[in-house]
Amino acid sequence: MHSSPHFPLRGLFRRLLGPFAGLEPESVPLHNGEWEALRHRVPFIATLTPEERSRLRELIGQILASREFIGIAAEPEPWQCQVIAAYAALPVLERGLEPYRDWRTLILYPDTFVPEHEWVDEAGIVHQGAIPQSGEAWERGPVILSWNDVERDGAVVVHEMTHVLDAGNGEVNGFPPLPRGQSARDWTHDFSQAYEAFVATVEATAEEDLAALPLDPYAATAPEEFLAVAVEAFFFEPARLREAMPKIYAQLVAYFGQEPHRRGGLIASSTQPAPEHMP
Repeated sequence: MHSSPHFPLRGLFRRLLGPFAGLEPESVPLHNGEWEALRHRVPFIATLTPEERSRLRELIGQILASREFIGIAAEPEPWQCQVIAAYAALPVLERGLEPYRDWRTLILYPDTFVPEHEWVDEAGIVHQGAIPQSGEAWERGPVILSWNDVERDGAVVVHEMTHVLDAGNGEVNGFPPLPRGQSARDWTHDFSQAYEAFVATVEATAEEDLAALPLDPYAATAPEEFLAVAVEAFFFEPARLREAMPKIYAQLVAYFGQEPHRRGGLIASSTQPAPEHMP
């Protein structure tokens, strides 16, 4: 879905040249009915301050104006694009869209999709297979999501957008470009130490006890997945992450400029139905 129906040539110019010319993206403002429906659908919005809600609403409009939403099987409904844009805007609430400069397209499947993947095992043998996915982010390419998974848990959007942020250094490896003043050395030390400790914990934990860990065990598969899963926890289970991994929580506070534990210890991330009288 193109979200700049008016002045299409000007919108196209801004989408193509804006990242290089330093132009602020145009915004597709949400009218009050759309905004109220979105506030009912996306629970975390209620935890924000009035100033944060205002910034979020503006960022959503900028995302809808400057990014293309493409549906597989059916074109996404405007309200679905708004829900996805809300979750995508949350990580950059205090930073603006510049960290998303390489992301231009969102592809939405109706349900879990099954792309072909190739991987190398510990013995160096190359395998190929189809692995079900709820989301995927390509370096300097599209973000791909399953709507059913977004509806079930909007944290999947934050997970994939974290990979977009991570790719800003040219590679998805758990080390995104850091804000001015944040120590790369401290980030590397804290995340490397926490990742290695978490991998060891997962390996030593019985399968039936994995749910009690502070992060989903998927975080142990690679440093970039550790970062993405930790960011999910940062925004939606902040009290748990802050208690279990205080250094990681502190690094993410410095990176995002937000303190989600002040919003609540556990923040819902499933899409709620809007009242029938709303769009």
